[in-house]
Amino acid sequence: MVYSLSFENLDKLRNNVNRSSSFNKKLSLWFYRRIQFTIVYEALEKRLEVSYINPMKTSSTCLRCGSRLKDKGDRVLRCTRCGFTGDRDVIACINLLLRYSRCGGCGVPLNAPEPDENPSGMQGKRDEAMKSTNINLHQS
Repeated sequence: MVYSLSFENLDKLRNNVNRSSSFNKKLSLWFYRRIQFTIVYEALEKRLEVSYINPMKTSSTCLRCGSRLKDKGDRVLRCTRCGFTGDRDVIACINLLLRYSRCGGCGVPLNAPEPDENPSGMQGKRDEAMKSTNINLHQS
């Protein structure tokens, strides 16, 4: 039985901040990398596979038809082509899982919330999402 952890490949995270290049480098290397390093270190110590996935357009691509989603507000996106509606974070997670699966991995989202699970409740409370996030092992 092989378990794996998948991360968004956010190497270019610092390019999205409109500050000096030294500030951007410090920001991305200090916070994101520190958390990621700790998780990866623990995963490798337990002999878990670690993979990195390109996150480009994962939160804006329709799960059903692959077209671009439109923002409905309150973190909810809707597809004008097929009518699919869902929370952008859930959509991104599922799209990341699909990309991972296409690359030869096998995984199952063990505790993904329903797409309509009170997305307005997260508005303005970004810290709450981090408090309730669980890291799941995906069997392959």
